Amino acid sequence: MATKIRASSPGSPCLFSSSLTTNQLIDVLNLLKRFGFPQKRWHELGLNLGLHKNTLDAIEVTLRGDVSRCLTECLSQWLSKADDVDNKGGATFDSLSDALKSMNENVPADKFDQEKCNILLAIEILNTHHPLLSKSLSDPFGVAKLLQKEGVITGQVLASVESASPSVPNQREVLLSAIIVAIQSKYSLLQTFASVLCKFTSNIKLGAIIQKEYDEHFPSNNEFVYVKSEEEDTSSTRTITPSSSPTSTPTVEIPVRKSNSRRFTSIRASLARMLFKVSKAITQKSPPLIDLKSLICLFNSDLKAKLDNCCDISSVVYVIEGECSLTDIELLETVVEEFEVTEAERYIEQYKTTLEEFCHSMSLDLCLKEKFDAVDTSPSLKCEMATYVFDWRPDEKKLKDIIDILSKTSGKFVKIKYIDTGYSIVVTCSFPYSFTGALIIKLSENLELLIKNGLTKLTVGFCSIWSKQKIEEPLEEVVKNTNKQSSDTNRENVTAQQLINILCEKEKEEETEATPHQNILSIDTSMTIIKTQLMKETKTKKQLEDTLTKMRLIFIKTLGDSLLFD
Repeated sequence: MATKIRASSPGSPCLFSSSLTTNQLIDVLNLLKRFGFPQKRWHELGLNLGLHKNTLDAIEVTLRGDVSRCLTECLSQWLSKADDVDNKGGATFDSLSDALKSMNENVPADKFDQEKCNILLAIEILNTHHPLLSKSLSDPFGVAKLLQKEGVITGQVLASVESASPSVPNQREVLLSAIIVAIQSKYSLLQTFASVLCKFTSNIKLGAIIQKEYDEHFPSNNEFVYVKSEEEDTSSTRTITPSSSPTSTPTVEIPVRKSNSRRFTSIRASLARMLFKVSKAITQKSPPLIDLKSLICLFNSDLKAKLDNCCDISSVVYVIEGECSLTDIELLETVVEEFEVTEAERYIEQYKTTLEEFCHSMSLDLCLKEKFDAVDTSPSLKCEMATYVFDWRPDEKKLKDIIDILSKTSGKFVKIKYIDTGYSIVVTCSFPYSFTGALIIKLSENLELLIKNGLTKLTVGFCSIWSKQKIEEPLEEVVKNTNKQSSDTNRENVTAQQLINILCEKEKEEETEATPHQNILSIDTSMTIIKTQLMKETKTKKQLEDTLTKMRLIFIKTLGDSLLFD
């Protein structure tokens, strides 16, 4: 019988255990930063933790007043139990929380207390489902590989899971023990674990159960404002605000995620009103539940786990809302069209008109760090994220520019999650996990257009498709990775690899013949050479088309598993 997971594991002390060690220095530092502790107060914190003034003064002199490094060394001395730390309660989470409270740093202190509660709750959730996980978790090594890529477990843990083979029960126990250790440092990793399980067909139900319980216990931290929408039918189950006069139309208050700008809040409100009205119309139309689920699964098979927990139209509609964003309501439109929800069509058209005007006029610098999701959903895994980096100035571009280039080069595969900036514009998108191979092929076909529009870096999942610093065939790495797939596709892989090798050799020959001033080629020139050599290696147009078709089939068939797991 499997042993129930405990809240601590030998050799891997919990961050909130009775005694902390220097091995957890980075965890404590990260929590202090995340909870907003002002680093400049490091000296006072050290005194409250039991360190002597002489010790702290020596740190300041040695590090020349660098507050970040001073805080780090202060905490290191505390974790080493220097001076009178033991008399102040020792190096424990509770003593750190008490020190913060004595400094009137109540916000970070309260957040520490909440973090401790959250971790204990996450551990309890995992403990609840441990008996089922220890008996039913399929392909523990495959799950471990994806968890390692997602940063939940280490490579050492992955090796331990692999070495436990061929005993699947032993592999499960090693993996589950590692998950509990990860959760002890960051409770939200339980959500990541659930999402990873949902990527394996045989583990979907396990992942969905854990995800549902996680959502129930850990509500979103986003701030909301409430907008009013006319309530044409008071039979709605949502909260109704009494009208100001007996003759006026009742209204419903809809929560909308708060934004940094008034205009962004306005478009969010428009989306929220539209979703409320359309969702209500779909529910009243009441299409056959089985047919509705089937249509959604055909649209995106990755939603099966969520749909399995839906027992009525309202819960399915909530899943549909979760797939919508400010700039992408395609699934909603598909459902409305397929089931002829006529009343909803005008609401969708009104929103699309508003959105079109917004995108044409909204400067990118006003969209930075804003979330585009329509409702709160689980964070996407790294394997479901595509990142486009453009050499653009945000004040010189409109949101429409982003939408246009993504539409032309990525089709309908990706959905904007948020836009950020550093030295460039960084656009992070999500896509269905099962579409990984198809998305890579689509992007490879349109890579030249992306480059001409200022692309400097492109990643899909864990794969770096292209970077401006590298003059190379962008999909070389992808094709090489497919060599690790199962034996039934080895012959096709060799064909794809041979084609890439030929292109690389020809490119080297071309560079050797070039003059010294031509050795450093521009990206556009490099792309042109690759295309030219591809044509030379193909005797006829038909041979070229056959080869490319075979490569595409290889990618679509294998990248979903081989690229991400091997």
